[in-house]
Amino acid sequence: MLLAPLLAAMFLAQSPLRRLAPQTALLTYHDMIATRGPKALWFDCTTQEFIGQLDWFAKLHVHFITLDQLYVHLTTGAKLPSRPLAITFADNYQGFWDRAYPVLKARRIPCAMFVHTGYVGDRAHGRPKMSWEELRTLDREGLVTVASQTVSHPADLRLLSDAELRHEMVDSKATLERKLGHPVQYIAYPNGKFDTRCEAAAHGAGYIMAFCEETHPAEDSSSLFAVDRYVHTKFRRAMSDIHATR
Repeated sequence: MLLAPLLAAMFLAQSPLRRLAPQTALLTYHDMIATRGPKALWFDCTTQEFIGQLDWFAKLHVHFITLDQLYVHLTTGAKLPSRPLAITFADNYQGFWDRAYPVLKARRIPCAMFVHTGYVGDRAHGRPKMSWEELRTLDREGLVTVASQTVSHPADLRLLSDAELRHEMVDSKATLERKLGHPVQYIAYPNGKFDTRCEAAAHGAGYIMAFCEETHPAEDSSSLFAVDRYVHTKFRRAMSDIHATR
């Protein structure tokens, strides 16, 4: 039986997002590829494109923040550095380890990686995924916040039963915590698809913040369990929306 809409509404009413002036942008990247060939997808980013975007952010004097900093800001109103930007990555692609992480590490830029735990180390389905050893290294070195993107990356969480939804959220969290040895507090909805039932399920699974792909500054999000992010191709719009270019 699906969670009653009234219960979801009650949950949201109990977890309002602190209303703050729009100032923080979040970007979500996917795979990092060497060159843009005929097999490239629209959401791919080449190494050179990524470096160019980071250079542009540097000229704007952007300050990169962690998800922990964002959470404290949204829940307490704590002040962030000027022109704050959080970078996230989806899908645990090997391209992150091979191409993006060396660039981020050299510049000491923090980011988050959302992982669908059922495909860690997978080389048979789609593009190669990072291994648990690589994820543990990222986690141990401290620059990357490793977080959940469910177990199997369902195309649309809204279509799952309550039991299936709980499995995707609870089991992915448990696996990450067992493999990494510490609590995992954040989750991103696959393909950015969610509803209030998904938000309530994320809260019930023990996460403290969840992310979608609505294109607004973080402070304009509807709740802590629907924090907005821009797909990376809209990085200029994201900066414009938070007045970072002024």
